[in-house]
Amino acid sequence: MGQNQSQVEYWNSTPGQKWIRFEEELDKVFEAVNDQLIERAQPIKGERIVDIGCGTGATTRAFAQRLGPAGFVTAIDISEPLLSRARGRSSEVLASTDYRLIDAQTDTIPGDLFNLVVSRFGVMFFADPVAAFKNIRSWLAPGGRVVLAGWAAIDGNPWFEVPRDGAVARLGPPDTSDPNSPGPLGFQNTNYVTSILAKAGFSDISAERALTMLRHPGPVEAVAALAANIGPSARIIKKYNGTSKDVEEITAYVVNEFRKFESDEGMLIPAWLNFFSALNSTPDRQ
Repeated sequence: MGQNQSQVEYWNSTPGQKWIRFEEELDKVFEAVNDQLIERAQPIKGERIVDIGCGTGATTRAFAQRLGPAGFVTAIDISEPLLSRARGRSSEVLASTDYRLIDAQTDTIPGDLFNLVVSRFGVMFFADPVAAFKNIRSWLAPGGRVVLAGWAAIDGNPWFEVPRDGAVARLGPPDTSDPNSPGPLGFQNTNYVTSILAKAGFSDISAERALTMLRHPGPVEAVAALAANIGPSARIIKKYNGTSKDVEEITAYVVNEFRKFESDEGMLIPAWLNFFSALNSTPDRQ
């Protein structure tokens, strides 16, 4: 795992385990992101796909449903607990799926080349992103494509902004860092990401900032508990050794702010996302 060791440790420890604890809620909230990713990727029946940072497999299952019995998805992650949970749900799809413990920055995937690489919030954590995407490109057949979803900036993204503000008000400011550094918001700068893809040898690179509505049936308390426990709020709580009372107060803050997103259809939370796509015109199999 090399340079990504800190990420390996994170996603295999207590913070990563939260994604299993909140799996059902996360799947509901991010279903709209899966739909947007599929719309841009346009998977074709029978294709071979890699899903990077598959987590508990929601994106993998969404793509596999569109590939038919001849299709195949290799889903990869650096967290064995998340992969174990995903494997337990692999019978829910028609296409074949294979879940593997693989670091996309350094590891190879033996066998035939792939037609499509996708990722929902799974490629912003590389210690060396150019090296990682060079490696990813080596998995693709000539003309193979990559389609990625990442978060835009935190300001104007209430999913991150509101819990952060609540945590700051309760505990204090977060650590300052380079906005392009590895993390959930590491791909907020579209020019930075397109330059990575270009340096990695991709062509026909495009970036799009798009508004997506995150949906959840509610109640608001369930969504607030999720948002307050994952992302920048969780990092602030960890920095200040926050107590259960702090978490309770931060969650109450999020509940109050999120009430504006209640509707007859449940919770509708606006989210600004960045979508990236590129082609592999000149493969160099490693």
